[in-house]
Amino acid sequence: MKKLFSLLFVALLAMSAWADTVVTVDFNAQGWESNTLVTDLKIDGVNLTFDRGEGSTKPTYFTNTSGGALRLYGGNTMTVSAPQNLKKIDFTFLSGEDSNNILSDVGNYNKANKQWTIGSSDPSTEVVFTIEGNSGHRRIEKLVITMEDAEPVTELVEPVFTPNGGEFSGSLAVTVSCATDNASIYVYKIIDGEIDYSTGQYFFESGEFYVTETMTYAAYAEKGDDYTDFVYATFTKVEPTVAAPVFTPASCNFTDRLDVTLTCVTPNAKIYYSLDNELWNEYVDPIPVTDDITIWAKAKVGDVESEVVSATYTKLPATTVDVTFDGAVDKGDGDNTRHHFTVVKDPVTMYVGDGLVHNDGHYRIYGPNDSSAFVFTSAGAPIIKIEFNGMSGYTASNLSKAEGNEGTWTTGGNNGTWEGYATEVAFNVNKQCRFTTIIVTVAGQVEPEYELGDVNHDHAVNIADVTALIDYLLNDASLAPAEANVNGDENVNISDVTTLIDMLLQH
Repeated sequence: MKKLFSLLFVALLAMSAWADTVVTVDFNAQGWESNTLVTDLKIDGVNLTFDRGEGSTKPTYFTNTSGGALRLYGGNTMTVSAPQNLKKIDFTFLSGEDSNNILSDVGNYNKANKQWTIGSSDPSTEVVFTIEGNSGHRRIEKLVITMEDAEPVTELVEPVFTPNGGEFSGSLAVTVSCATDNASIYVYKIIDGEIDYSTGQYFFESGEFYVTETMTYAAYAEKGDDYTDFVYATFTKVEPTVAAPVFTPASCNFTDRLDVTLTCVTPNAKIYYSLDNELWNEYVDPIPVTDDITIWAKAKVGDVESEVVSATYTKLPATTVDVTFDGAVDKGDGDNTRHHFTVVKDPVTMYVGDGLVHNDGHYRIYGPNDSSAFVFTSAGAPIIKIEFNGMSGYTASNLSKAEGNEGTWTTGGNNGTWEGYATEVAFNVNKQCRFTTIIVTVAGQVEPEYELGDVNHDHAVNIADVTALIDYLLNDASLAPAEANVNGDENVNISDVTTLIDMLLQH
């Protein structure tokens, strides 16, 4: 019996030693304000990096009446890198999102279970997730990342500096570690080309020290009578710099109004803006733009300032585009049972959290319940009006504006109208509604901006633009776009061809 208990005790120790490591990433716990662009995040050794992809909207953290979530749009990617092999990742989503599938470069994502897993025969410490499609989005509240505990290393290996040298400003925290269990680490400075043993620092398995000046460090690990060769890392102190702010949107034309946001990738930087390049104000909220204007911006950390950058916005004559959702034609996914679905009519997406498209040719939206989200999103210019054509007994008066939504909401008879200026408009469904058609009016689309020399307007300056410029000269130079006046003399002639070729040769 005593032997049996001993075996059970050993088994329990083994189980605890090989327990999985779990890291929870709660995007609502990061202290971000709504409309924060997100590029990277590091929690408990797990690194997450985000990218907009080709032609998509940047990954952004938003809050609304349903809560907060990181919004990843169609084409966005999220890379999860871990110190140990990844085992599974559980996703928690916020309601009111689209149904885009999530793809992964390794392992498999199960849409029904909202979980990513990987087989034991194909281990990986990194996975890249891609939001499928060119529109729509997923709203991620939380990730629970499960990793396998790393197998203990008994063989003595060399220590590792993290970071392994490089440039820094101010002071830099450096970690030195050895993967070998119970290893001792010794770190020394290199003075006048020699190891200065009087500067030694001792660490057990891992430790942290701070670098405040340009210096090369040497380190070795020791266990028992064994020791490794020295490893080296050089850290070079440079004058601190601050990145210039980024305008979103960049310089462009617009028809009604814009909300211009400013961001800076330098941590803890304060952003300042000016409307005359003389009087500066600290940037706090998006800057409303309703007329032609140039905005200057700079960022500052302490006494260090970035370069001054600017963006110019030009107001165009107002135009509108009407998008009609017709229950007799636009049937979402075609399923006439109660469920959530989307109907996409470029550039507008209509999301119904709980509803159906009846075979009589009308939309039914049910509520109130936890799934009764009813949201309109524009992938391009803002929505300025939504007109609902309802049915008797199930009128538009059963809707109300969701908390936090701007604009005005009026109802009369069976119908209702929202008017405002927003890329997303959400409604509360207080009681079942039925609509035959819903007309969404979108502000005029922004005219594209082209780079000087982009004669053929393909958003690239290359030899094809030289050919296009020559064609204009041979036929009618007066028809050439402004981008053809490469040398800036207000005339399009052979000298612009020469200047354009010189530009290409220099690049």
